Amino acid sequence: MKSYSIALNVVLLIAVGVLYVLHFTNAGACTSANVRENGNNIGKGDAKIVYINTDTLLRNYTLSVELNEAFLKKQEERNTELNIKAKDLDRQAREFQRKLENNGFISAERAEAARQDLLEKNQKLQQLQQEMTEKMMKEQSELNKKLFESITNFLVEYNKEKGYEIVLSTVVAGNVLYAADGFDITQDVVKRLNEQYKKKAE
Repeated sequence: MKSYSIALNVVLLIAVGVLYVLHFTNAGACTSANVRENGNNIGKGDAKIVYINTDTLLRNYTLSVELNEAFLKKQEERNTELNIKAKDLDRQAREFQRKLENNGFISAERAEAARQDLLEKNQKLQQLQQEMTEKMMKEQSELNKKLFESITNFLVEYNKEKGYEIVLSTVVAGNVLYAADGFDITQDVVKRLNEQYKKKAE
C-alpha cells in the first residue's frame, strides 16, 4: 500500500467540505462588487478567495502523518499474518501432492479427506483476507472522517479571524494552475494546525 493512502482518499472530502463550511458560515456573501473592491489588496494578506494545497497540508499536518503511519503499521501486521498463513497452507498443499504421487495415503478415502481439509483451509484463508480488507476500509473511512473534521473545524475558527469569502482546495496538478501571491494559505494553515495539535497533545 502506498504511503499517504489516507491523505489521497480524504482530499476530495476536504475540497467539498472546506468550500461549503467556510462559504456558508461567513457573515456576508461574496458579490462581484466585493471582489472588485478587494482586488487591490490581493497579495497583501486581504484576499477574499484563497486556496489550500491539500497534498502539502496532509503531508505536513502532524495528525495526518501519525494517523497514516499507524494505519500502515497495522496493515503491515495484517499482511504479515496473511503471508505466514498462506505459506503454511502452501507447504501443506505441497506435502499433500508429494504423498499423493508416492502413494502415501492408506486409502483413497484418506486422500480425499486430506484434499477436503486443504480446500476448507484455503476457503478460511480467503475469508480472513476478505474480513481484513473490509476492516481496513472501515478503519480508513473512520480516519478520513477524523482528519476531515479536524481540518474543517479548525478552518471555521481560522476564518473568523481572516474573513475569507471562499477557501478552495487543490492538489498538485489540480484546478489551481496559477495564483498571485497571497492566495495560497497552505503554510499558515499547516503551521497553525500543528500548533493547535501540539497544545492538545500536551
